[in-house]
Amino acid sequence: MPLIQLVIALVVVGVALWLINNYIPMDATIKKILNVVVIIVVLLWLLSIFGVLGPISEPLIQLVLVLVVVGVALWLINNYIPMDATIKKILNAVVIVVVLLWLLSIFGLLGPMSGMYMGRY
Repeated sequence: MPLIQLVIALVVVGVALWLINNYIPMDATIKKILNVVVIIVVLLWLLSIFGVLGPISEPLIQLVLVLVVVGVALWLINNYIPMDATIKKILNAVVIVVVLLWLLSIFGLLGPMSGMYMGRY
């Protein structure tokens, strides 16, 4: 990757993080977690560009990004979509169970989920 593309990518990530921290209202704890996750992803990305991490870095970055996207989506739903608290708890539980099953499947602890059926099959 040419140096100019690397610098442009880092500037874009920095500006996006600055905009999020200054203009999107969210709890300070969530902002800290988001900042730490973005910094970890950027560091993993930089280490993979310079060949320090090797072939494991790309799936690891994708895993972290998927978890961040799911977490932010769940946070947005919990804070900005009006619904009963019971429904939110059920939604949170379902999302957490699905993510845990997906993680167990990714790390080979659950086996492929393509053979699982629900109903009469």
